Parts: sequence; C-alpha cells; structure tokens
Amino acid sequence: MPARAADSGKGDQGSPAVRWGRVNARGCWVSVAGLFVLSGFLSSALLQDGLAAHKKTPSHRHRSSSVPQIIPQKTRPGSQAGEAEGLYYAGVALHAKGNYEQAVEKFRSALQKRTDFPEARHAMGLALAAQGALDEAINEYRVALNAQPEFAAIHNNLGVALSEKGQVDEAIAAYRHAIRLQPGNAAPHHNLALALEAKEDLDGAVGEYRESLRLQPDNATAHNNLGLVLQKKGLLDEAIGEYRAALRLQAGASAALYSVNLSAALLAKGEIDGAIGAGRTAIRLQPDNGDAHYNLGLALKAKGEVEGALAAFREVLKLDPGQGAVHYDVGQLLERAGESDGAIAEYRAMLAYRPTHGPAQEALAVLLQKNGDVDGAITAYRAALQAAPKSIAAHNNLGVALLTKGRVDEALTAFRTAADLQPADPIAYYNLGEAFSAQQQRGAAIQSYRSYVKLAEAQPDHREKVEAVRKQLAELER
Repeated sequence: MPARAADSGKGDQGSPAVRWGRVNARGCWVSVAGLFVLSGFLSSALLQDGLAAHKKTPSHRHRSSSVPQIIPQKTRPGSQAGEAEGLYYAGVALHAKGNYEQAVEKFRSALQKRTDFPEARHAMGLALAAQGALDEAINEYRVALNAQPEFAAIHNNLGVALSEKGQVDEAIAAYRHAIRLQPGNAAPHHNLALALEAKEDLDGAVGEYRESLRLQPDNATAHNNLGLVLQKKGLLDEAIGEYRAALRLQAGASAALYSVNLSAALLAKGEIDGAIGAGRTAIRLQPDNGDAHYNLGLALKAKGEVEGALAAFREVLKLDPGQGAVHYDVGQLLERAGESDGAIAEYRAMLAYRPTHGPAQEALAVLLQKNGDVDGAITAYRAALQAAPKSIAAHNNLGVALLTKGRVDEALTAFRTAADLQPADPIAYYNLGEAFSAQQQRGAAIQSYRSYVKLAEAQPDHREKVEAVRKQLAELER
C-alpha cells in the first residue's frame, strides 16, 4: 500500500465482460432467456485495477527530529537560576528517554523557579507536542518567541506543530522565519518542503528539498521525500534515483520503507522485475511490513504470477486484517484463475469493508450473472451504479440482466443511458436493437442496428458481429 507518511510524510485491468444479444441464422428472434452470452468485447470505461481503485500512492515520509535543542543560555546569578537550569537539563534528559509527562513537570518546575526562561518554555512545548497536546505546545512556543524571537529552532518547531494541526499557511510562515534567521539549517527547509507539498506547490517543495540536501547531502529522509514529490510530478527516473540514494545512506527498517517506495516507482515505470526485487528487499529488511507484501503482490500480479501474488496479498491480510481493500485484488486473481466461488467471496468481503466500492460491485455482478443468479446480479449492478453512476459497462450489463428477466422497459432505459453517456460506443446500440426487437418495435430495432454498424465497422474486434448484424438488417428491411 503506498508507503505511509511518517514525518510531517495497483497492475492489470479487471473488467466485467459486456454481454451481447444474438439472433438465430434465419433472423427470427430466440427467447430472451437464451439470448445473452459473455463476449470478449469490453467497454472502454470499465474498471481499473485495485491499484487505482483503492490503493494510496507511495508516501513514506519522516519528519526532522523534534528532540529538545539545548539553546545556549546566558549565565544568570543566584541560586534560583541555578536550580531552574538543573531542572531544565533534567527535563531534557527525561524527554530524550520518552518520558514526556515527567519532562513537562520538570520544565514547569524550572519556570516556577525562573519565569524568564524561554528555553524551558520551548522544551516544554516539544514535550507537550510529543503527547499530542498541540494547542498547549503552540502556546508555549509563542510565549517563548515573545521573549526570544531570534531563535530559529523555536520557529521551526512552531511550524511543525502548526502543520500537525493542519494550519499549513501559518506553518509555512514559521518555517520561512526560521530560514531567515538560520539559512544554513537543513531542518526548516525540509519541513517547509513538506508544507509546500501539502499545498500542492510541488515545484516549491522540490526546491526546498534540494536546498535541504545541499546543506545535508547525507539525509536519507530528504532523498526519500524528494523522490515522492518527483514521482507525483511524473518524473519517475529522478524519483527512482532519489529512493536509491536514500537506500545507499540508510539501512534497517527505514531502508525497508524506501524499498517500498522504490518498488512502487519501478512498478509505475513498468520495470516489473525491479519492482519485485525491491519488494522482496523491503520484506527481508522488515518482514512485517504489509506495504512491502502488497507492492510485491502487485508486481507479481502484473507479471502473471498468480500464486505468488495471492500469497503476498494474503500475507497482507494476515498482518493487518483491517486492510479490507486487498480482498478486491485477491478476488481479481481468483477470477482470473477460474475460481468464481472464491472470487465472489472475496468481492463480498471487499464490499463488507467498503460497501460503495463500484468496481467490486460490478465484478461481483458479472460473476453472479455468469453463475445464473440474475436477480443478485441486478442488485449488484444497481449498487455499482449508485457508487459510479456514469459506468457505461454497468448500465449495459444491467440492461442485459433485466432483458434476461423479461423486464424490457427497464432494460431499454439502461441501454439508452449507456448510449447517452458514450454516444460513440457501439455496444449500447446493439443491445438497444435487441431490446426493441423483443418488443417487436421493428423500426426502432433497425435504427439501433444501423447505428451499431456505423460505429463498429471500423473496429477490428467487431468485424464478425458487424457482418452478422448486416445480414439481420437485410432480413428486417425486406
């Protein structure tokens, strides 16, 4: 699943087949119940793979460190000042160990001893932010800045808290202030890049990441995050280069995250074997990384290695049963392998997780219709159209199912809607001809078949069907 955000920071098409009506050799209409069969003709507007349907884009990010920075202090006379500084350093040590609540108490005690202690307010803000108390943290940062507005670190950490609150414009202003005060510090450039990316200013984000890397070229996190923005801009080769740079600089669990992003970029570029290799590297580094197993599954699926892909997707579900969207990928693979009952079960599991997932509803409907459960298929098509009302395939296939049940008026409505949505698609006109014929509307059937021939005659996939329809028209026009 894309790589997930930490700082701040699918492959083939599975398509329900469109069903076609047919006539017998003498031009006499056979019963509706036996009319329609699955065909190789597919609407151009059918589903995308699970990658597009429910997969996030790569986004494993890291934020710059928020460990309290010990700001240089002027020596102050008196025992109270000495006690305050001792409490401050004790709080810093507790913060470093992750004991944030105790750290806050030490910083508060320091401020009771010495009220003019902006360093302690800043450090308390960091400890509060680490506990999720962002409003309190922001207040402490601002009080500290009132006393010492020249400290870049406080502006930077204020920006981090504002970003986490979703106040991105204010965060950008804070980062820019930090940069003006300390232009040679890579951290605010990195955090500014994250904020600009959140505002969709991708060019600005690229510039700030590059500046951060100029100042700190061995920062693997910045290489990774730059890669993510470059990938979002469609610059896959450059993104791949940045992910590889991050991997050269860092090992362990973080490297697994970078390998996940690398596998996604290689898969997007069509370098399937490379994507498989990067996915397996990520799993070796971090075996319980569900994203790594998922991307490996996508790559194996794209290569046609069904068993391997199924194993990878099932490992995702084992690691995190809440990743219900993966059921759609498993369903597609089982359907491809001819295991329709298993595929139906997986599509239903997907819909239990996300009832409005139109592609799963359509795929389920097609399999139900193929298995003879036409009523179930009609229900599933209608649910799919609630989620995606402009799906030409769903309207066409719903019409076929309705016609199979003898509900001709409803079928005509579905076919007309498909034709209105995509007037250049010949399939709806053929199906309209079939429905009009079922109602003995000879003139309307002739007109629909003519429209079909006009639209389909230049398409190689329709050649045989066009010839058959021309013969039908010749019979009807006598």
